[in-house]
Amino acid sequence: MYYFAQNDKEGKWAEEIGIKVNPYLIVNGELMSCNKNLDLMDEATGTIVIPQSVTKIGNGAFRDVAGLRSIVIPGTVKEIGEYAFSGNPTLENVVIEEGVEKIGAFAFADCSALKTIKIANSVSYIGESCFHSCVNLADISLPNSIDSISYRMLSNCPSLEILIIPEGIRKIGYLAFEGCRNLKKVVVPSTISSIEGTAFNSNTSLKDIEISEDNETYSFSNGSLMSRDGKTLVYILANTSEINIPETVEIIQGGVCETYPRQAVLNISENVREINTIFHNNIIQINVVENNPYFKSQDGNLYNKDMTVFYRYTQNQTTFIMPNTVKLIKDKAFQTQTNLKNLTLSENLEEMQSWTFSYAGIEKLHLPKKLNNVYTGWFAGANITVSIDEENPYIKTEDGTIILSKNGKELLAITKNLEAYNIPSSVEVIRGRSVLYEG
Repeated sequence: MYYFAQNDKEGKWAEEIGIKVNPYLIVNGELMSCNKNLDLMDEATGTIVIPQSVTKIGNGAFRDVAGLRSIVIPGTVKEIGEYAFSGNPTLENVVIEEGVEKIGAFAFADCSALKTIKIANSVSYIGESCFHSCVNLADISLPNSIDSISYRMLSNCPSLEILIIPEGIRKIGYLAFEGCRNLKKVVVPSTISSIEGTAFNSNTSLKDIEISEDNETYSFSNGSLMSRDGKTLVYILANTSEINIPETVEIIQGGVCETYPRQAVLNISENVREINTIFHNNIIQINVVENNPYFKSQDGNLYNKDMTVFYRYTQNQTTFIMPNTVKLIKDKAFQTQTNLKNLTLSENLEEMQSWTFSYAGIEKLHLPKKLNNVYTGWFAGANITVSIDEENPYIKTEDGTIILSKNGKELLAITKNLEAYNIPSSVEVIRGRSVLYEG
């Protein structure tokens, strides 16, 4: 039997008269992170009783602790803080009772032994990555009172095979189920009105997305998740080596082809007018029907119709000469193209978007005179020797590795992963992330 003191003064008084005081550190109802938080655990069962005086389990209160196997969080607790139980290697079962209202980000992330979790409908908020990398989680009951399945909330949970989303939830967020590689079926209720196409990234076993007949926003047929009117393509199951975009589709949403896990040819139909997805390296050829008025393919690469915008390189050759019509290169156009060694850019190129050459095999690159922007992300994971047209009024390089503003006062980007860099003495400003090289 323990006495739950409300403050240090009360605890000292109890100890002076011989009463055992609980070892928890509780401040204004919040159970704080403390190395004594496991002292009240029943070692035989691995369970803990949360004191009734606790209204919040604090950030990291039980983070990375071992021995705890099961816990019931009572309704007297209103909030579970960020990282509260994250990294716990022994926790297997969690019950969150009626009365709890909020579960913070990463609260149960990386709980490698967690198998089941039951969450009461009083919970109205679950933070991002809450159950990320719970690799043994096979059974979760989501509450119907949350508005959305947040960013990476259930990502990398490979033991999940069926997920039933309850009525009431409205949104499925970015990368919500990414890497749930054994997930076979998802049941979507009538209330869902927004689904990020990236939500199912790397779900290589997914066979069925069951949409409620009463859902007015989405439909699923022939392996394609689309808007109810068929005009927006949201996701394609990874079950074919030839992807045929349905004739009704006008918009290809972001994420559709981002992590396609098998090699495939993509055939774009005539009504497609907007493409927001980036393309995984497994998309080995892109074809566009001739009567599409918005896009064009040449040698398996994707352009807009007048070839002023370059979307994706797929040829897997060592050399590529870009047509001089191109003025803009889209996101990740050459990403992970490791066989490509020699690239000649368009002489009329003015702009490139993010991660253009990341993790590509390009060895040398000449930047043309009209190019007016530079992002470090262009070169992440690459090792490229860069030269810049002397007539370019915006940028220059002195060593082929560091890209500077024309006046030399601003360091804009680094193109190689080296152990040390010699920053010119003229530099006054180092642009944010310009030396954050991801190799």
